[in-house]
This record gives sequence, C-alpha cells and structure tokens, in this order.
Amino acid sequence: MVVESIGSARPALAGLLASQLGLPANQVANALYKAPSVLLEALPQEQACGLATILQQAGLAVRVEPNSVPRPAAAATFDIALYVTEVADLPACCERLARFLGCLPAAVLGLLSSPPGVIIGDVSAATCAALQQQLADLSVELVCSRRDEARYQLLIERAPGPQLDSLLHDLRQLGIALDPANDQPQGTLNHTNAQQLWRRHQAGGGLRLLDTAFLRYDLSLEAVDANSQTERLPELAGLPAALIDCVLENLPVVVEEGVAHPALPARLQAWQAAGMPVRPQVASLRRCRLRVPAGSQLGPALSLLQQSGLLPPDSALPRLPWQSPVLHGELLPRWLQHSFEQLDIPVEWQELDHEQQ
Repeated sequence: MVVESIGSARPALAGLLASQLGLPANQVANALYKAPSVLLEALPQEQACGLATILQQAGLAVRVEPNSVPRPAAAATFDIALYVTEVADLPACCERLARFLGCLPAAVLGLLSSPPGVIIGDVSAATCAALQQQLADLSVELVCSRRDEARYQLLIERAPGPQLDSLLHDLRQLGIALDPANDQPQGTLNHTNAQQLWRRHQAGGGLRLLDTAFLRYDLSLEAVDANSQTERLPELAGLPAALIDCVLENLPVVVEEGVAHPALPARLQAWQAAGMPVRPQVASLRRCRLRVPAGSQLGPALSLLQQSGLLPPDSALPRLPWQSPVLHGELLPRWLQHSFEQLDIPVEWQELDHEQQ
C-alpha cells in the first residue's frame, strides 16, 4: 500500500493508524508526510483494497500495487514557511493550519509569528501540494524550500570568548569570513554544513540559522535627485499618483513591504533603473514594541492582546500608558496594526535594534 499524499486527512490519523496497525508512530507519520512512500507491504490483495477504501474515505490518497513493483524512490524533502499577504486572513489561516497540523490555532499563531514563519519541515512535495490546496482561497504565500538546494544565513549574537572563537574558526574552515561592517558571516551555507555547524555550536547560544528562501524584505526610498523618475512611483510602489508628493515630502519611506528573497534582485534593479535606489531591510528580523498612549480606550482590544499572547488569558486591562514585550518579525505587528485600526484605537511603535531589550 503506497501513500500518494496526505490529502485532506487529519493528522490524528497517523496516531490511529499506528495503534491499529501495530507500527511505530514516527514510521506512519513519515509515510504520510513524505509521500509517495510504502505504508504496508506483503498484504493479501483483498485486505489491502479494503483498507485502502477506508483510508481514502478518511481523506488519504493511497494506491495498492503488487509487491513486485519497485518501491517509490525516496522523495526530496522540503521545509515550509507561510507568508500572510493579507493580515485580515490570519485568523482563518490559523484555523486551517491547526486542522492540518493537529494543534490549536494559538500554537499556529505562535509558529507564524516566530520569524521566519516555518510551520512544518522535512516533508515531501506531495505534502506541500496538499497544504497549498487547503489554503488556496486565502491571501497567503506558501514557500516550500527544498532542503538539498537550500541556502542558510547564520546570524551571530555571541559575546567574545572561546565559544565565539571556535565558531569563527569553523566558519573560516568553510571559507566564510565576517563582514567588517556588521560582524556577521558573509555568504551562506548549504543544508549539510548548516546542520553540522548548528549541532556543534548551538549549545553556546546566540545563534540563529535562517533559510534565505523564507526571508522577507522592506524596501526604503531614502532620497531622490534630478535624475529620479518620480512619476514611476505609482508603477513601482503600487500607490495612487495623488500620493507622490506626500511620499517625496516624507522621505525616507518604505515603498515596498514583504518582498520575497528570490524577487529581491529584480525589485532592486527596477528601482535603480528608475533613478531611485532603495535600501532593503530584512523585515523578518524586525524587533519592535507596541505602545498604547494614555487616554486610549483599550477595552475593545483586550481579547486581541490576550489572543496575540501580549497579555495573559483572563487578565485585566493594563494601566495606560502601556507597552508590550519585544515583538519579533513583521507578522504580529502587521496584524496588530490592522486590528487596532479596525477598532479605531491609536497606537505607536518603537523600533528596536539588536542591542535594545
């Protein structure tokens, strides 16, 4: 019996199958999420066909074939991250993913709001396709990064000392030096080198390993001159022509948000060709705080703050002015900003660098 795809089956099916078939749970889970793969073999044909019918009714895509047929080749595996394009779809997205992953929506929100939003890893292309189908009508982008082709960026926030020296030695052995401008590694790592480096040095803390395919960038226009084709701002930034003067009077201004890593070179080139070079900022690494000033009516937003994890469940309204803990990444701030605008509650944002807490 070959699993072709997890299809629309619930994750709980893996545990149920493991108990009913007497198989290890991880073996069944691998068969489902790394399809195509063999779930069972050497079954009588009648039994195999009967079980296949039951599994198909549960949403699993399976086929029955003779044992003499060669086993499916091991599928390439992917890590999957999700970028929510329209934050109004975030609650629905969390509900769909919770059903797919077999967890609570709050846990999904935690995954998505932890940059860069990786939701599941080490799965096959069939699982990527099944998840894409589950989310097809939502304004989201599913990014599936093939592990054997992925490139990883290592970020170091470690104090000087023997542990840092050991890490830098291993990086030099891989031909990677530090950028003197920011003391971060220049260049990227393949999956094998990244995992070896991570296993060797993660215990010392102060390391982050990010798949570059999952990174998102904001593009900031900081200045224009006589050669700048400012009339092209609506075309490049997707804004109304009536706002051109407003943008130019308030530089620097973020003119594009959430640009995917593969699209970044083309976007930078397009702005450069128009005489308006822009500066990319890694939105996935944003650090900020939400501030609610005195005099605001925060009551309507209490459940929002609890749902987002900024306040404990069943907590009372905080005294104003109030500021949140540090928020990481761009999704949670975008969603909170959208939600506070819907509630007509004014808020402020404090952008933080990596040294600020």
